[in-house]
Amino acid sequence: MAGDPEAVKGSTPSGGPMPNPGDEVSPGAPQTAETTCPHCGGSGTLQGKPCPDCAGSGLVTVTVGDA
Repeated sequence: MAGDPEAVKGSTPSGGPMPNPGDEVSPGAPQTAETTCPHCGGSGTLQGKPCPDCAGSGLVTVTVGDA
């Protein structure tokens, strides 16, 4: 699907969104939640560039509970 912005972004084999580098698990996995990126403090930027851990979103996905 060349030219499709969603195809460029990518997805997991199950069709879910690709995790950001700072994510503990893939978004949408059981017992997960989004939280503020600890690397950039939720701003999405570091020194005027997108944060490498959250890819500029300011959020990372983490495991919650005893998973």
